[in-house]
Amino acid sequence: MTQTTLRLIGGIALASLLVYAFVVLVAYTFQREMVFPRRFVNAAPFAAMVGPDFERLTLETSDGERLKAYFKPPTGHAPVIVAFHGNGSVPEPIAVRFGTNPWADAGFGVLTFAYRGYPGSTGEPSESGLLLDAEAAIAYARERAPSSPMVFYGHSLGTGVAVAMSERHPSQALVLEAPFSSLPDVVAATMPFLPGQLMRDTFFSARRIAGTQAETVVIVHGERDTVVPAFLGRRLYSAAPHGIFMAVEDADHLSLRGMRDTEIFTLVLDGYPPEPTPQSEPVGTPDPLETGMI
Repeated sequence: MTQTTLRLIGGIALASLLVYAFVVLVAYTFQREMVFPRRFVNAAPFAAMVGPDFERLTLETSDGERLKAYFKPPTGHAPVIVAFHGNGSVPEPIAVRFGTNPWADAGFGVLTFAYRGYPGSTGEPSESGLLLDAEAAIAYARERAPSSPMVFYGHSLGTGVAVAMSERHPSQALVLEAPFSSLPDVVAATMPFLPGQLMRDTFFSARRIAGTQAETVVIVHGERDTVVPAFLGRRLYSAAPHGIFMAVEDADHLSLRGMRDTEIFTLVLDGYPPEPTPQSEPVGTPDPLETGMI
């Protein structure tokens, strides 16, 4: 190679490195806008979804934030579902889902809320902040229904909150739809060009679920999920001390929600069936992060 060619190659390499460094810097700087895209969430179309059987209320957190919330009291000693929405979602569809059958016929209560910084709530979101929000919700549920067991439910980002709460508090069940092992794993699986180890909010659910106090753990994942690939749900499942994994062949990240409610409802009420054994074997492709395919 001539000296001119070498200089050209060196210049291209340097330019590529600078562009990559700029991309990483932008992603690092604005990572919370990506993890918590609350500024792009429009809650207005959902405002009229929740029926009169729900109370509209404001939860107050230990650090002074005020959260928009919906509560439906349980019937008798039926469980209360404390539900945590995804990062681009709102609480209203969850209230509607768990406020109807089969949950309503069994007298289940429901408490769901908007995270800090999301429409209707004050503050700025972060992992530590969302966990404070969840603690406020659990405290409220205990105050309003002290004799009812709790069920923690989460979808997507909400699974990170639900798993953290299940490590801290006893529950009748932990129900997770489209969960992940950690946010850095999500980055490695979907944006491998970015260094996930630089994330401020990690939600290391695989570590936390090992200490879950839930009597029953149910993990449901869509095989067509490209936002949180199903192998991350399987990775989380493998870290749980017990549980059931449900793979839904024709579901993606959003269409998954509620597709297996009949089976979930039975597991929440009755616990694990005699067969299969308490830890089922999820079927799927090998974990690409472990095999080096990603």
